[in-house]
Amino acid sequence: MNDNSLVTPGERQKRIRDIFVDHRNHQQAIQALNHFYMPVEGGIHSRGSVCALIGPSRTGKSFAANDIVAAHEPRVGQDGIKRPVLLVDCPIEGGPRGILDSIADALELTVSSRMTNANLINVILRELRRAEVEFVIFDEAQELFPEKNKRILAFARGLLRKMLNLNRFNIACIGLPETYSIIAEDPQLLGRGGLEHKHLSPYDWNDEHDRKHFRAMCHKFDLEMPFEKSGFSATDFAYRLFQASGGCIGHLKNYLIDAGNRAIKDGSNQVELRHFADAFDARRRPGEIFNPFRVSQG
Repeated sequence: MNDNSLVTPGERQKRIRDIFVDHRNHQQAIQALNHFYMPVEGGIHSRGSVCALIGPSRTGKSFAANDIVAAHEPRVGQDGIKRPVLLVDCPIEGGPRGILDSIADALELTVSSRMTNANLINVILRELRRAEVEFVIFDEAQELFPEKNKRILAFARGLLRKMLNLNRFNIACIGLPETYSIIAEDPQLLGRGGLEHKHLSPYDWNDEHDRKHFRAMCHKFDLEMPFEKSGFSATDFAYRLFQASGGCIGHLKNYLIDAGNRAIKDGSNQVELRHFADAFDARRRPGEIFNPFRVSQG
């Protein structure tokens, strides 16, 4: 039994929130991004190509990108900060200027709102060279390529081509599955390396290996939770967690956090099915009846 009597509720909540469990999708995402960046360990970085890491929401793509950035932190050079890996968080809206501002923010450039887009592009290109950027990652890249807005779509494609023309780094676009086809429709971008890509998928309970990996991941979470072990990896419990999460690590973590908070609140020694059931009810769509944590799995 875990002795949590000396741990405050807030500390236990933070422990749950901060749990990181390594898993197959995360490893695959890290391997793909490392390969896009530097295909030979101890060798030189690739340049001039666009690549893609795609998959449904909450499959671990952005988490992997942050890990890559953390592994290649900025350093101080003679003429300023050098940034081996640049992570750009794509804006939801804002058009061409929003895209440029997001890149400028990642480069920590101070830019006047009166500067024209053309001048800002030149400033960004100069800074990419000066900062010796070796790898650029665009997260939520589907926002760069809105199919219904041809103007922004054309601008984003043209901007990526200009950046690749520097021939100093590869660009990785992280996004939803449709990101691949939108990039591939541009023959000039497709020609920059052939669009190497990695597609992450949610875990599939009907696949024996996926099921094994998912149950192992549930077991790791169970070990890290500040409670007595609850048996998350048992076939019945793990299947319920799979049904709720759809096999996506991000959705699974959401349920673990909420159910854990509910267990802390009522002083339980374990995180029980009823805690998950309440967490699922709180997220159930209007009119939806099914709750995997309340029905018999027999």
